[in-house]
Parts: sequence; C-alpha cells; structure tokens
Amino acid sequence: MPIQYFYSEPDNVLCVKIKVPVVLAEEEVQVVIDNVATLPELAQKVDHIDARLDEFDARPVFVHENGDRWISIIEQEGWERFGWNFNDRRQPVVKKVLVDGVLHKQIFYVDKNDVVKHVGEDIPFSKDITLSEPQPVVNEEDVFVQLHNKKIDMRWELRRGSRLQQTGVLIFSIKVVEERQIFVQVCPRLDRRCVRGVNILRDGNLESWATDFTPIFWGASNVVRANGGAQLGVIPNETASLFQTVRENIAPTGTYRLCFDAMELPGVTTYVGGTASFTLTAELIFFDRFGNQIEYTAQSYTAAQIPDNTTSRLCINAVAPPEAREVLVRFTFDPNVLNTSAVIIDNVMLECIRAREDYFDEYYG
Repeated sequence: MPIQYFYSEPDNVLCVKIKVPVVLAEEEVQVVIDNVATLPELAQKVDHIDARLDEFDARPVFVHENGDRWISIIEQEGWERFGWNFNDRRQPVVKKVLVDGVLHKQIFYVDKNDVVKHVGEDIPFSKDITLSEPQPVVNEEDVFVQLHNKKIDMRWELRRGSRLQQTGVLIFSIKVVEERQIFVQVCPRLDRRCVRGVNILRDGNLESWATDFTPIFWGASNVVRANGGAQLGVIPNETASLFQTVRENIAPTGTYRLCFDAMELPGVTTYVGGTASFTLTAELIFFDRFGNQIEYTAQSYTAAQIPDNTTSRLCINAVAPPEAREVLVRFTFDPNVLNTSAVIIDNVMLECIRAREDYFDEYYG
C-alpha cells in the first residue's frame, strides 16, 4: 500500500477518538544574564567560554476568569468536540509562562605561565513571560510548554587579571500546547475496503478498440466507435448490447454506483413512418463464486428521457449481496422496428461508495 494517497469520503465513515497536541500560543524569548566571576588566579586572557542550559524548564501560569468573556471563541472553535464543559462560569486561561533553569559555563583562560585552564560556573535564572494574547484552555492538566531553538551568546571582559564581567544572552522559542481529544476519520485499507472515486471498470472511457466494431475490454454487439464513445444501434432497428464483467475488487455488502453519459443520435437512418422509438436499459448483475446470479438491478430509459445530440449523466445504485464475487455491467439497446435513432454511451464509471464494516474480516480475513 502506498505511504500516501488521496481518499474521497464515502457516505459512511469510521471515526476514532485520539489525543492531539494543539498549539495555543508561540513566543520568542530573550533572557539576559549578567554576572561577575572571580577566577582562581590571575589570567592573561580568557580564551573562550562554553555554555549550556541545564535543568531548563517552562510551565504555564493560569488564572480563572469569567467564562462569558471567552464564550465567542469557545463557540467559534467548537469546543464541545474536545469534551469541554462549562463549569460555574470560571474559565481557566493561560496568560504567562514561567521559565527557569541553570546556565552552566566552562571558562577557559590562560594563566601567567601560558597554560590553558578552565573553571566551571553555574548561574540559576528565572523569567516570567507574558503571552501576547491570553489563551483559554479546556483542561489545565493537559497543558504544557515546549522549548525550541535554544541559542546562547556569551560576551565577556577580563578586568584586573581575575575579575571576569560576563553577559549571557539566551534566545529560544516557547509553544504553549494543550492535548485535546478529537474524533478523526480513519481512511480505509485499500486492499480491504471499497474506495469511493475509484473506477473498477477497465477502459470506462471506451477509448481502446481493436477495430471500429470491437472494443478491447468490452463485449459488444451491433456497436461501433463514434464520438469518442460507443454507438449502440449501428442498425437502429436491431438490438445492441455493450457489457463488461468485473471479477476483482468486489466488496461484499458494498453499495455500487454505475454512472455513464448517454446521448441520442437521431436520424441514423430513415423509414417511412420511422421515429425515435427505443429503450436503453442499464444493468448491474451480481454473481457468487460459483457463477450463480444472486442480484439483479436495472434501470430503463426511453427515447424521450435521453437528449438529442447532447450528453446526459445517468446513474443507478445497487447493493452487492454478502456472497458477491463478480458483477456484470451491461447496456441493452432495444428498439422498435421503425426506430431511426441510436444511442452513444461514454464515460462509464462503476464505483463502490460504501460497505458494511462487519463483513470485511469474514470475507477478506
């Protein structure tokens, strides 16, 4: 099965509840830490300072406000889907984030003997960050803060040989995130489910022909290639048929839709007293694994129901029985003896639009 594919939603879908992180707010933060350190001995210079963040943590700070202030946002975003319940008109809101940690440094310096040495230093820090816009939350216990893109810029100045003036600039981004439970649609397994929008007929556009009278993937009688489709009624007053059997990808209990373009072609021939007088029947016939007919669905159209020289999209639906393994698609052109018109069929599509879930394991397991 492909890693990624497009799926057109059927009438009935399977939904499951999952928990997903929803980003409520995002801010870029800068923390400046100034301190003066005394080196253990006189130094000629400071070669470099390595710095990292330890015990770095961030947590949201909540206040509880009158829920009426936030009701428009709650209704607009449809919080009922997340399990939100309006409680005593007190709405938890995150307005600030408290960040704390330890700036750990290794200071590398050159002593009076030109030897490079180093000394460690830990500087605790904390900062509260006010969000640009306060954010209401569904459940305080599901809210947390993510830290991203941490950068440290160290600057220093050595004074009187052992006193080291330092400035550390910490730059990072925070995301206030809430885990929310939602229902999502589960796409079908392509090898086990019928998928809407997939034509299971071969050459539904009727473009492949061995000769002008013989389509490659269809059976045909009294049919000729015409106008990019198939003309039923080369001889207008004789029966014509166009048919194809599908033996793969038939889902038991599937609801199938057969759609096609039909156009009347008047005046194919002339008779004294001749007129457009015919019936076009579209059929879906299901068979079991032994070739026994188990379901028959048909729809007939008269000459008056099919427009002259312009196409009309026609569709019929049928439900495959649990035992179904094959389906026959057939168009039958049944004319009156004085009929002078033919019918052109094109753009034929047979698709499964939904199926009952409880049959999949039984018939495909």
